[in-house]
Amino acid sequence: MTNAELTNQLPRTMAFSYHLKLFVKARWLAVAMSSLGVMVAQFWFELCFVYTALYSIIGAIALYNVGFWFILRNYDFHENQCCESMVGSEGWRRGRFIAWLQILFDLIALFWMLHFSGGLENPFVIFFMLHMVMATLLLEPAGTMLVAIVITAFVFALGITEKTGILAHYHPDKVYGDYEPLNSWVFVLVMPSIILLMNICLTGLTYFMMRAINERRNTIIILSRELEEKNRRLVMLDNRRKQTMAVVSHDLKSPIDAVNSYLIMMQEGYLGDFSDKQMEIIKKCYSRLKRLREFVSDVLDWQTIERGDVQEVMAPTQLVDVLRESYAEYEDTAKAKGISFKLSIADKMPLVNADPRRMFQVFDNLISNAVKYTLAGGSVEVASAVEEGQLLFRVSDSGIGMTDDEMSHLFEDFYRSPNVKKKFEGTGLGLTVVDRIVRAHHGRVWAESEAGKGTTFFVSIPIGRLSQPPRG
Repeated sequence: MTNAELTNQLPRTMAFSYHLKLFVKARWLAVAMSSLGVMVAQFWFELCFVYTALYSIIGAIALYNVGFWFILRNYDFHENQCCESMVGSEGWRRGRFIAWLQILFDLIALFWMLHFSGGLENPFVIFFMLHMVMATLLLEPAGTMLVAIVITAFVFALGITEKTGILAHYHPDKVYGDYEPLNSWVFVLVMPSIILLMNICLTGLTYFMMRAINERRNTIIILSRELEEKNRRLVMLDNRRKQTMAVVSHDLKSPIDAVNSYLIMMQEGYLGDFSDKQMEIIKKCYSRLKRLREFVSDVLDWQTIERGDVQEVMAPTQLVDVLRESYAEYEDTAKAKGISFKLSIADKMPLVNADPRRMFQVFDNLISNAVKYTLAGGSVEVASAVEEGQLLFRVSDSGIGMTDDEMSHLFEDFYRSPNVKKKFEGTGLGLTVVDRIVRAHHGRVWAESEAGKGTTFFVSIPIGRLSQPPRG
């Protein structure tokens, strides 16, 4: 079925059960209002109606409404399925049958309610038209027109049977006094004709309005389904891309390590002496290969975190020890650059379920970036604390800082700002890996920065994730 055909079919099925159940809810309101109206007529206006019959009819309406409510509560119309499986199906036909039953029961109840409360002289005869609205929502156009005919027949029957004496007429004398509209055949015939005309107009207006609304809604539904299908394909392609990258990266790792070991042997003289120019080329090769090795490692880490493997190796960990170990890795580098390197951490903090190796990556990445992007004479401070139920780690530097635009792309895959690309090397995956590792630990990482004045990274791990070491 084409999208155009689907659009034409959908108004017949979508939201069907919603309107059917709405009909039941509206009937509870009608029961309450009818009860109130009858009591007002009986005790306030003291009209001469058959109140025993009226209360019995209201009770019957409540009773069959309970039945419809129970049926619809346990009935699945599969309204979210495609039209091919809905239109003409057993469930679809049963739903239309239930709609017809509700309308027919209501029309019968309304007929007798009006009969025992003034007949056509009761202004609430207009309530017949409310069922035209529901018929337009629940039935096909032909069914809706049939309901209009049935309603008109009920109204004509109400007036004619009371006019001819087949049914007794209960005249609301306190409303009309001695004037008896039912004595006039013009009233008996014109009133149903007016209701018929109003029914036709109301049916046409409601039908075209609902059709326009349904077509717009269903166009959105179709576009949403197409978007979901495209998204599914994109996810599939992305998964293939990730698998390819993982395989390629893994396969590259071994030859890179082999070539790297050969270059180290050359630099250390195990393969003989080399001229200065040859040694310079060897060092450049080693440097480039080292950067490629780091890139491959970042990609593999990225893939591992994407698969959720971090959760599988978590254990009670003292993160202060991990932070202190990472800090010690860069003391010599900071000293060589003339950077003030400060550590402000507590000796002990609560244990937290964590992957020590991955959290070392987090701290290592943040501290190495702080040292890398801080110029000589600057400062880097690493700190930890327990604040407001969180383990809070902070890495601050007085380096090059970032603009607001750069901050908005901070944790995007492979993103590196133009300013950083010109001066520093990197893969653009480091902070992405940091963000995903921290989120895998149910934490949060964020940064505050100002261009030219430095950056502060914060890592927050909820204490709610804490656990005690397992018993030995």
